[in-house]
Amino acid sequence: MQKAEGIVAMGGYNTFCEILTLDKPALIVPRSVPRQEQLIRAERAVKMGLASMLDPAGERDPVQMAAALRALPHQPKPSTRQIPGLLAGHDIIAEIVREYLEPPDQESITA
Repeated sequence: MQKAEGIVAMGGYNTFCEILTLDKPALIVPRSVPRQEQLIRAERAVKMGLASMLDPAGERDPVQMAAALRALPHQPKPSTRQIPGLLAGHDIIAEIVREYLEPPDQESITA
């Protein structure tokens, strides 16, 4: 994936995180059965300008797929969107956990 010009994927959580981390243009063709989590993620990514998508409920039109594949190398990379905190999940979780692991302030215990 690191050497790819673009990525075509179903849009599972881990793959989507790799797309963002590797900063690759992506075409997502999500499944919507048995769950819609891939579809929901893909729709949100399109709204945020992070990826393009082919609707899984649409026709399996080879002309539409070919056009989407030809457009993929010209699609902006996710990093062009400049969304604050987009890949800061580890930092946010670490801060939350740190609050629970640090010993309580002695002044607040005696007050």
